[in-house]
Order: sequence, then C-alpha cells, then structure tokens
Amino acid sequence: MKKIFNIGKCIMVALTLVLSSCSNDDPAPAPAPTPIPANSSVVTAKVNGAAFSSVIFGVSSATAQKMGTGPDTIITVLGSNFSASSISITLHGVTATGTYTLDSTTDSVIAYTPGSGDAAYGTGICSGVSGTVVVTSISDTKIEGTFSFTGKDGENCDTSETKTVTEGSFKGVFQ
Repeated sequence: MKKIFNIGKCIMVALTLVLSSCSNDDPAPAPAPTPIPANSSVVTAKVNGAAFSSVIFGVSSATAQKMGTGPDTIITVLGSNFSASSISITLHGVTATGTYTLDSTTDSVIAYTPGSGDAAYGTGICSGVSGTVVVTSISDTKIEGTFSFTGKDGENCDTSETKTVTEGSFKGVFQ
C-alpha cells in the first residue's frame, strides 16, 4: 500500500509540474519596425526575384540629388543595401510625372550593381535592354515613383547574363 501511495505522489508531482509549465499568456508580440522618417530617400525592388531594400536596421542608406533646370535637369536616386549592392536611377530631362521608357538610346539610365562590384547591370550601353520608370510625384524637393528593368553588364554586352529588376519603388528627397 505504501508503494502505491508513493507512486501516486510521484504522479501528482509530475502532473503538477506539467500543468504549471503551461501558460495561457500569449508571447509578447514582436516590436513594430521603426518607421522610416518622411524626409528619407528609399529604394526597394526585387532583383532576379530576391528582395532589395535600402533600409538597413530602420535607417535608409539612399540619397537623391537634383541638378540643373528644364531639359537639362539631372535627377539621381541611389540606394544601397546591407551587402553593398546598389540600384541607381539617373533621369535626364525629367521634369513632370509620367511614364518614361529607358534603353540604350536614352540619356536616362537605371543600373543594379552587386556588392561584389564586378559589374553594373544597366540600361545605358548594351542593346537588348529596357526599363520603365513611372514618376508619380515630382517637386523641387522630392521625386517618387516605380521602376522595372532588365539590364546587362555594360563592360561585356556580348554576355547573355542579365539582371531583371521588378516591383521597384523609389522616393528621393533632394539634398
């Protein structure tokens, strides 16, 4: 009888431990990401299907510059990510919202440069490349829009290797 009583105590202790380890409390929710300040430049896209973002630990590493006026306006938005890859958008003569088609014959260029720095895959030099920039907002202080393109290595146009950039968006706050 004493043996059954000891087994019963062991079962009760084990059951108490099991039940006390369970909790009805939900785990703490993950903290919300730090919002990017409204006065920051940002570039995001997918490069060959992989996500690219100029936001690193809640801080944007993108910059934007505007030089000149009228048809001589040059706007550059450059974003780099954590692995030092970058996307550069250079628009020549763009002064209004609209859709702009880029290829090797236009003065405007979009390029993706991997962090290795081996090549810049862009729309500026090689034939058979193309891109589209849709400027949705432009003012004296900022530019916003979307983009996509397929680029080739400008130093080796004969290669069949390309980079396809899709779902691109940018906001450039001029410095």
